[in-house]
Amino acid sequence: MATGSKLLVSARPHDPFIRWRIAGSDLAAVEVDGDHVGWLRISKETGEVWATSLGTDSGRVTAILAALAASMPIDGITVEDSVFLKLPPGFISPESAHWCLWTLDPAKIGARKSTAISLAPDDKRIAELLVHSNSAHVFPGNDKFVRWCGVVRGEELLSVGAQVHSATGATHLVSICTHPSARGAGLAREVCNALINEAIADESPMIFLEMFAGNEPGRRVYSALGFDEVGVYRSARLITAAAQTLR
Repeated sequence: MATGSKLLVSARPHDPFIRWRIAGSDLAAVEVDGDHVGWLRISKETGEVWATSLGTDSGRVTAILAALAASMPIDGITVEDSVFLKLPPGFISPESAHWCLWTLDPAKIGARKSTAISLAPDDKRIAELLVHSNSAHVFPGNDKFVRWCGVVRGEELLSVGAQVHSATGATHLVSICTHPSARGAGLAREVCNALINEAIADESPMIFLEMFAGNEPGRRVYSALGFDEVGVYRSARLITAAAQTLR
């Protein structure tokens, strides 16, 4: 589906979602309507079929989602936040996540000081710390893992974060978490700075991460680090009754 990826880039050449998060080998179907696009991806972990459509015209987005749903049953959708509530009932779900995409160009920054260190991928303290996160989705043992970094005081791991492999070549930061007792002390910045330094050393073309849109502490951290918020989206797992109307 490399051709499909090229179609997406051609339709929206400056869209960071497409440029840094989408790899042609992951696409099961593609739909293009001018500068409005959509695609299907099948999760290798869960088998879920996810439809994504980008564009601000709700009618065109709806038509694209319907075309994708006609090619195979879908389990969930992602669209731009401004469009979500304008979709027809079959695509609306109460189980939605409001999230945003942030990017940082490593070519425009220099290396930064950090007290965070590299962690062994089987360090049991990582999983113990991540139980305090409501957004972590990468855990020790994930096959896309590149590296874990964390802040350790004595023997205690107080803050952690990871980089996972991205087929686009970008550095994808995930599962950034600080223990509740240590929050507000800047430890997440230390972790991010360590991961940013690794991205610079790797000559990565871009660094990106996602977070829940309502995460104000995260927003302050990433803004201070120089990240730019480049998109706001809604992802929704379709409820069974609604999904059946599309099958």
